[in-house]
Amino acid sequence: GDVPFSLFYFVPFSLWGVFAEVTGRSPGILREYGYLINKIAFPAWVLPMVPFASALLGQAIILALTVGLIVYLGVTVASTAWMYLLIWAIVMVLTLGIAYMISALAVYVPELAQGVPVVVTILFWLTPILYPAKLVEDHGALWVRSLIMDYNPFYYIVDLSRHAVFGGGPVAWDSLAGIGLVALATLAFGLFVFRKLRPGFADVI
Repeated sequence: GDVPFSLFYFVPFSLWGVFAEVTGRSPGILREYGYLINKIAFPAWVLPMVPFASALLGQAIILALTVGLIVYLGVTVASTAWMYLLIWAIVMVLTLGIAYMISALAVYVPELAQGVPVVVTILFWLTPILYPAKLVEDHGALWVRSLIMDYNPFYYIVDLSRHAVFGGGPVAWDSLAGIGLVALATLAFGLFVFRKLRPGFADVI
């Protein structure tokens, strides 16, 4: 539509940036702070949350730039812009679940440190952040559309964040609820994996 490309890109990228940075650092975070894990009283569950600090700082910078561009370009945000905060919370829950799962598995499978960044990069290009989903919908093969638009949770996050801030149609509450449930399930599973593998961390690290 009439949304400038910079805003079209930065709104969903502000969410993606947190996920990418936290996920990329997760495989090595427990080994990085391995000296703390060997201390009996130290709560190891804190460590997967460490990358969030720098990731949230980067997100704050991107959001500040986005707000500045909205004001400078005179773009009017939709009345549903408040939903961005809800989508942000869902992304944080999803990211945290993946961080717990990957950080625990990487203690036993160090090769994840090389594989996870590659998967994150592939997922970036399979997510319509730099391009509109309509391109895939109109011109992509059926299996490509399914891969990008049906089985990729970040497709829904990107689409919902843009619609929340800029409008362009009714809110897809069913998609929002669905991705919220996926995020909660991911967090529950990530915590389960972390708790199950936690007893052996000190021996392996």
